[in-house]
Amino acid sequence: MSNPVPGPSQEVFNAARRQAFIQDILAELSGRSGDLLSFDEVHHQLRLSEPSQAASLEEIPLDRIVGSVGRYRDFTRAFLPRAPIDSERWTRIDRLPALPPIDVFKVGDVYFVRDGNHRVSVARARKQKTILAYVVEIPTRVPLDPHTSPDDLILKSGYAEFLERTALDQTCPDQRIELTRPGGYRSLLQHIEVHQFYSGLRSRHYPSLPEAAADWYREVYAPVVERIQESHILQHFPGRTEADLYLWIAEHRAALQMRYSVGDQAQAAVDAFARAQRSSAPIRWLRGRLHRLFPQLYRRQPKPPTSHKKTGDR
Repeated sequence: MSNPVPGPSQEVFNAARRQAFIQDILAELSGRSGDLLSFDEVHHQLRLSEPSQAASLEEIPLDRIVGSVGRYRDFTRAFLPRAPIDSERWTRIDRLPALPPIDVFKVGDVYFVRDGNHRVSVARARKQKTILAYVVEIPTRVPLDPHTSPDDLILKSGYAEFLERTALDQTCPDQRIELTRPGGYRSLLQHIEVHQFYSGLRSRHYPSLPEAAADWYREVYAPVVERIQESHILQHFPGRTEADLYLWIAEHRAALQMRYSVGDQAQAAVDAFARAQRSSAPIRWLRGRLHRLFPQLYRRQPKPPTSHKKTGDR
């Protein structure tokens, strides 16, 4: 007598497909993507190198599988089957007493399926926590985690370009400059180029861009972030980061220093930041705190010449 076929029935598969449909509708209404990440898009945006290691057999967490090499549109983020999925193939795989290992790329803390998307979907339907996989790891300069969405790739791309230009991940390995505003990394790069220019004026050695970036990070950025963390200012700006606050303060200082006094400049910078974040933070308290916390950001500095400015390594 043959053993009974394990796993979900055709009805359960149909229920999973209906659940996928509902999830897609809710994602559309909420504006949050329910899609898997496309490995090709991640590879392009993050400038990933080609894998050089052989695959190793590992037990990996299913909830860290967030993308696919080729079938990222066929399943939801939870690997529920969408309409293009053939139910016969899905249920045939489920009839296997044990699922064969899948093949994945590991990028940061997450995985992308090279082969075995149906097996992942079946494993998720079985409520498994892990699955056997042949893992090929691809180094990345930009962190990825299970919450990274397709919309996040624009920011991740900017971060990858920023690190490629500045090499901060090599000169300052503990750095983690995370911005929530598209284009923010280009603004930070401009600040570093200004720092590079003035560093060259003060020294016989004109620093390269990576050298200037490392000095900027240690002498300008890191001390300000430390004070931000100590002051707990960010609790008044949910969803924003230390880098966001640093950038806004620095940008408003640069824009207003020729027009306002130090006090007015601080007030305008905080007011503008608060309006942009739509926060109900106590502005008077923030003004006073910023005066004390960031005196180096409110000092008057000469503007760099616009007609002749070295830009360092490009």
